[in-house]
Amino acid sequence: MKKWVKVTGIAVVGTSLLLTGCQSDKKARTSEKNITSAQMIAGEQIKLDGAVNVRDLGGYKTTDGKRIKSHRLIRSAELYKLTGEDIRKLKGTYRLHQIVDFRTNSEVKEKPDPPIQGVRYTHDSIMKDNGASTSMADLTASLSKMDNPETFLIQANQSFVTDEHARQAYKEFFNILLKNDKGAVLWHCTAGKDRAGFGTALVLSALGVPKKTIMKDYLLSNKYRAVENKTAIEEISKQTDDSKVINGMKAIMDVRENYLDAAFTEINEQYGSMERFLKNGLGLTNADLIKLKNKYLS
Repeated sequence: MKKWVKVTGIAVVGTSLLLTGCQSDKKARTSEKNITSAQMIAGEQIKLDGAVNVRDLGGYKTTDGKRIKSHRLIRSAELYKLTGEDIRKLKGTYRLHQIVDFRTNSEVKEKPDPPIQGVRYTHDSIMKDNGASTSMADLTASLSKMDNPETFLIQANQSFVTDEHARQAYKEFFNILLKNDKGAVLWHCTAGKDRAGFGTALVLSALGVPKKTIMKDYLLSNKYRAVENKTAIEEISKQTDDSKVINGMKAIMDVRENYLDAAFTEINEQYGSMERFLKNGLGLTNADLIKLKNKYLS
């Protein structure tokens, strides 16, 4: 497990070739400023020039008929290429107030978030730093030795539940959410799909969003990272014609239903339910869960 985390956490997700920013539409950018919270589409990508897979969770419906408030909870991939216009958009339109960075020390050092005046920044690494190589050669070698990359991604998601360091990091994340009284909290890792994806699943679960919706949001990373994933496959195809390596790259760049299901299954086996995991695994109280709903639901 620990060997795979080295690959998925840094060598894969941290590889610079996977992190190409998408181009935004200027007309869409202008019109989006005029969109009201009621008109926001849940899970829709926030179009930025310097970051991808950036999404406002506002609009998702809970099992009791409430909705997540817009411009309060944002998930994202890395932010190191944010432009000045991107920052103005996040601060002005989305009221960005707090950033939580799930990356390791090495990832942060290599591609640090830009400082944003008036926005708090917290480094909250989900995984222990192991200094793994990020070179394409080492990545190709690793993939060629794996029997089934899907299995390792499944194990990586299970480790978010079983690893004490990861649980403590997600607990700190919830503490930040509980203390946030204004504006939006944005959390991100590198690709915005694994560490940020599981963190998002936890937040949505705590707020009472049904599992079907949680999975739908999780799988949207394939849509919003399509260009980046295609680039990664093309890049590794230039290095090798080994179909095992190429298919392995696709497996680890994707999000797949069985990846997140593995974490949910682990939660049920270890704790009995998501609610018990939130309470016994992350230390949230009934009062905390009520407070989260009061803050982020309408």
